[in-house]
Amino acid sequence: MASAPDIPLPVMVAVFNQKGGVAKTTTACNLAVCLTAFGYRVLLVDLDTQGNATNSFGVSPLPASGAFEVITGRAKVADVALDTAYDGLWLLPATMSLRDNDHLLAHAGRRRGLLETRLAGTGVDLVIVDCPPALAAATATALASASAVLMPVRPDPFAHEGLVNTWYEIKRIREAVNVQLGVAGILLTMAGSEATGDDVGRVIRAEFGEQVYGVEINTDPKVAEAAQMSLPVAVLDPDGLAGRAYVDATEELLRRLERQNRPGTRLRPPGGRDEALNRLREWRSTTHAALLRTPTDGQGWAKRGGKANGDDDDDDEADDYFGSTPRPEQAPPANRGHALLLGLLGIVSGMWIEALTGGLRRLFLGGG
Repeated sequence: MASAPDIPLPVMVAVFNQKGGVAKTTTACNLAVCLTAFGYRVLLVDLDTQGNATNSFGVSPLPASGAFEVITGRAKVADVALDTAYDGLWLLPATMSLRDNDHLLAHAGRRRGLLETRLAGTGVDLVIVDCPPALAAATATALASASAVLMPVRPDPFAHEGLVNTWYEIKRIREAVNVQLGVAGILLTMAGSEATGDDVGRVIRAEFGEQVYGVEINTDPKVAEAAQMSLPVAVLDPDGLAGRAYVDATEELLRRLERQNRPGTRLRPPGGRDEALNRLREWRSTTHAALLRTPTDGQGWAKRGGKANGDDDDDDEADDYFGSTPRPEQAPPANRGHALLLGLLGIVSGMWIEALTGGLRRLFLGGG
């Protein structure tokens, strides 16, 4: 990741909803990779103490240094940010320190622009922050620096109350800490998963109007499949129901940021939609089986000491960040004699079981 003090501050979008189970992490990860596909340099920051965004990129267990250490000034982002398999996208991971010492960030949540200052000079265009599903100190830290906040909402019977509470907290932080905090909109996720979802969605659209995205992220089994593979669904299935919807949502996000016309939300024009889709398809086609396995070294897709540090690979084989894929052992030739004996035993056993079953059937029927 480049370091240049004269580079403008990145546009920071916090993904937040006070209610859990709304596909917040899924949305943050897919927006980050889609923005990268549109040609931006993106940093995904995982401030959720569960570390789900970090795990979603194959980094498990959580590394020793990451977002918490950057916020507290114990590490520089360029030293702890991890490369991903997607050129132009970096991950600032969650750590165990974030889970155990969230209270130490209380002062950061009251300081305008602290996280923004820590990320100055990284050279990225956009920062996507995955916030915890509560107004914890880490969330307050993100909102105190964010250019805008995006609220994923699952249209279920409890969604409206959670959205109202989230909206209230955003308004409070804007008045007390970050007057520049804008609203990047409300994105309906997991649509179609509830019988009353359509009704709830109509209520939300009626109350919040243009703040609600035109596109919805429908329920798609590919989302769960992608999560099991530690892949964004926009990479696993860019032309599928949810994958294409996240591409559409990314375009709408960029239009909303442009309409805000604030210094903190100005971006250069994105690449074309076809180009972004082709890039996602290319990432899918070049994702090797080794990337789908659970890592054991905590590095995930980080390429420490490899091309990320300027060293060229000497071999012509594709990078294998999780180590070599084990090949199945070839079974020894079957012994024909053993096979024949086992077959005869199976036949005799089957005849015995059939005779026993028939006898029991006659006994019970006779007794009836």
